[in-house]
Amino acid sequence: MKITDKLSLRATEGSEAISKIASSCFASLALLAMTQLICSNAYASDFKLQSHGSIKQETALRISQPRRLTKLRNQFLLSESGRINSQLNFKISGRCYYDPVYEATDYYPKTVGSDQMYEAELRDTYLDYSNGPFDLRIGKQQIVWGEAVGLFFADVVNAKDLREFVLPDFDMIRTPQWGIDAEYSRDKLHAEFVWLPVLELNKTGVSGSEFAFPYPVPENTTFTARDPDKPGNNFRNSEIGGRLSYIFNGLDVSIFNFYTWDKFPALARVINSGIYEFKQTIKRLNIAGMTFAKEINDIVYKAEFVLNCKQYLPIFDTNDADGLVRKDNIDYLLGTDFTVKNVDINAQFMQRIIPKYDSRLVNEEKIRNSFALRLDKGFLDNKFKTEFLVIASLMNKDLLYRPSLTYTSGNNWKFKTGFDIFKGEADGIFGKFEKKSRIFFESTFSF
Repeated sequence: MKITDKLSLRATEGSEAISKIASSCFASLALLAMTQLICSNAYASDFKLQSHGSIKQETALRISQPRRLTKLRNQFLLSESGRINSQLNFKISGRCYYDPVYEATDYYPKTVGSDQMYEAELRDTYLDYSNGPFDLRIGKQQIVWGEAVGLFFADVVNAKDLREFVLPDFDMIRTPQWGIDAEYSRDKLHAEFVWLPVLELNKTGVSGSEFAFPYPVPENTTFTARDPDKPGNNFRNSEIGGRLSYIFNGLDVSIFNFYTWDKFPALARVINSGIYEFKQTIKRLNIAGMTFAKEINDIVYKAEFVLNCKQYLPIFDTNDADGLVRKDNIDYLLGTDFTVKNVDINAQFMQRIIPKYDSRLVNEEKIRNSFALRLDKGFLDNKFKTEFLVIASLMNKDLLYRPSLTYTSGNNWKFKTGFDIFKGEADGIFGKFEKKSRIFFESTFSF
């Protein structure tokens, strides 16, 4: 049974967006004022400040029918970083963008324009403290535990902005979150503690947008959906986790556990007069995992294992009360990085396992195998760089491939063009976007 995205009701609350932007700006100003206060006192002689940023233009044209311009985003990114003294450093960064494609065309619903036409946000903004083996970061930050290519595996801490699926750079997909990241390093041991008091959820495209995720309903079925009610930001509802790493004879081994909220709301539903009514609910989730990495003869071997404990998953069963079941599921990858004749190669085998599989699960299999391959090569003193990435199922036709060419001019300008090609069936991870394949152009001026 295929999934189709026919109708989705998602309220756009402008006042909430303004409130978030205002609170972010206030937090940024408060942190800047704090650093200036500190610097004006005992540490003024050690103070160093550095500013950098970028202006970026992104254009995308859908090459599948109907062909149309899908993106004209103009983005401004600014970052201030500084050294207060030998132990204190800080960073303040923000981003704003405007995409006139939603005003210049009429083929997207107004809700899509309200969601993706413009945005202003505070990004990585934090204070760093170092003292011997101890490092402490307080503020809005990205915490990266995994290094998979193309998809996220052990990178479980931060919420993700998936309104363009997994196509943007990962550091822009991750949503920086307010919290504390405390680390201790001694010889071959590394320990890390994470506390996030402010909940962020994954952002997905609203109905009618280019990369809207389909809802679990039978084909040609009408449905409605309500936005989730987020838990309050308090100590009881905070997220907490830790990671412990040790190097055994060159083998870097890490184990981690993260008690969080599922950043994808569970799609609880009822059926009234044939209409599916979804209420998105936020559920607790415990995630455990391990990572491995070792270099042998200039080849890096790595692995990531992630266990999602009792995660709520949707099912096709009209007799079920809410259309959800709880299942453990395991995601892991085995990968390698190496270079052959100046070509950087990354290869990954990926597998998803649901030990107690239920045939009613939506677009899931007991075992799902896939692979990823990325090739990078520079030319003419790396002024030109070609990249090819393919992610594909090993069990059926479902793939994404992304060839691109980048030209760098001096220290400031970068130009990139390429394709994002989706192939597969409508119920596949990539196939559901087969009609959204595109060619893109990017120009970036950095300063």
